[in-house]
Amino acid sequence: DSVKPSSAKKAPSDKPPEYNQGQVQEINKKVDSKIQRVEENILQWIDEETKTLKDTLEKDIVSIRTEVDTKNIEMNSKVQTSIADLKEEITEKVAIIDNKLMDNIFDTATDYIPNDTQEQSPGSVKAMWNKNEIAVPRGDDPRIICFNWINCNAGGAIDDDGVSDMHTVVIPIAGPYLLSLGCQLMGHSGGIQLKRNKKEKLMDGGRSDIVDLNEDDVLEVYAEGGTKLKEVNLMVCLLRPRVFITPGTTM
Repeated sequence: DSVKPSSAKKAPSDKPPEYNQGQVQEINKKVDSKIQRVEENILQWIDEETKTLKDTLEKDIVSIRTEVDTKNIEMNSKVQTSIADLKEEITEKVAIIDNKLMDNIFDTATDYIPNDTQEQSPGSVKAMWNKNEIAVPRGDDPRIICFNWINCNAGGAIDDDGVSDMHTVVIPIAGPYLLSLGCQLMGHSGGIQLKRNKKEKLMDGGRSDIVDLNEDDVLEVYAEGGTKLKEVNLMVCLLRPRVFITPGTTM
């Protein structure tokens, strides 16, 4: 008789394990929890990186602004220094030119009072000066300065009786004139001014300018109260007559 086995072996099953609804919900919760933690970690990393980038950017901006401000301050300082140096240089050069101009007037003038026998062409230099010391008491009204030496073209441009000091220039020909008024102040107060027709101020002492003048305009130099000075000089030079002048004639 054949012997039968006490138990038969079962073949392996290919079916996946079956989960009930409770197990499925538990697995879903675990997956969701892991996904949430991953998301939180990613968001935290993004926040930290964003904060780091923001802090770095703000520091860079502050550093750039500080550097720009420093360079602007340095540049402004250099510009101001350059402007000050340029102003000083221009002032010195103007003073040198003015001194040379006045020296040339004194050197080339013949120190005489003009008369009708010595004629010069219209437009030549009319120079007047007074080398004496002049003082106007403090508190006094402005005084007209007299000139005791002149060099000018004939034709009545200077009020001149041949005896008295000269103090008035009467413009003989209308047109633009080069005017220069100089002096040597001997104190720290006061000053001189060139006026037209006793009212209009044309310039202060130490200045040169081109002014359009009319025929018969009267020029006078005034010294203010409290002024002490010497070497007062006035140059009046016609640059171009407003009306054409025939060569060899006078007006």
